[in-house]
Amino acid sequence: MTKVVITGSGAAYGVPSIPRGWGVCDPHNPKNRRLRAGVYVQTDDAHILIDTAPDLHAQLEMLGLDRIDAVLYTHTHADHLHGLDDLRGMTCCMGHSINFYATEEHIREIRKRFSYVIADGAMHKARRPELEPNEICAMHEFRIHKTAIMPLAFAGHTMPTTGFSISGGQVVVVPDFQIIPPQTLQYLQELNVNLLIMPLTAVCQEAYHAGLETVLHYAEIIQPKRCILTHMGIKCDYEAVAKMTPENMMPAYDGLTIEL
Repeated sequence: MTKVVITGSGAAYGVPSIPRGWGVCDPHNPKNRRLRAGVYVQTDDAHILIDTAPDLHAQLEMLGLDRIDAVLYTHTHADHLHGLDDLRGMTCCMGHSINFYATEEHIREIRKRFSYVIADGAMHKARRPELEPNEICAMHEFRIHKTAIMPLAFAGHTMPTTGFSISGGQVVVVPDFQIIPPQTLQYLQELNVNLLIMPLTAVCQEAYHAGLETVLHYAEIIQPKRCILTHMGIKCDYEAVAKMTPENMMPAYDGLTIEL
């Protein structure tokens, strides 16, 4: 069995956002209160976190998630990275580092911002947080224990972003994007995707984010059994988005748990 938990369903500023409040989101609907986006995937032999949102401490505590075998990074924007330091409690308790996986470009940036967390081969006597970097490339599969992970390239955001197919399409996580490159799209079409998780920062297309029309277009091509929309900002009211989506698609909310 595979279990998927949406640790956070919000875009970069969360909902409500500090400068703009609730936007079009109904403040009386608890599903509109969103921490920054993240996904936790538990397979038969691996517990995998995708991105470390700035709200990570609250997310792990709220959801009771106390094991992480590996972290996959989609890109290095602050809303996807800056909760990294909150992993230190886990590394201290386990007595060893946590492996994280990212492209060479993103590992360089993580080293620059969080040099003190990178493992040096032994647990520091001060028990500092330590993570072990592992470089990945699109379309080059790797494994976490026995769980297969395929990195996938996406385009149109402010930087290259990486998505992930887990266990041969059992779960596919799409990062911030506007365009799915032909090679990635062909791979997803042939995969028989069970659960597709896609970002919807705003209903209408924005400068560096796909809108609902684009998301629906790609979902129609990929034909997943189920599709979850996450990374939603203050322009995405939960009920309004739910009414705009087909039967096999739904907006996410913090703590949404799906068993496959």
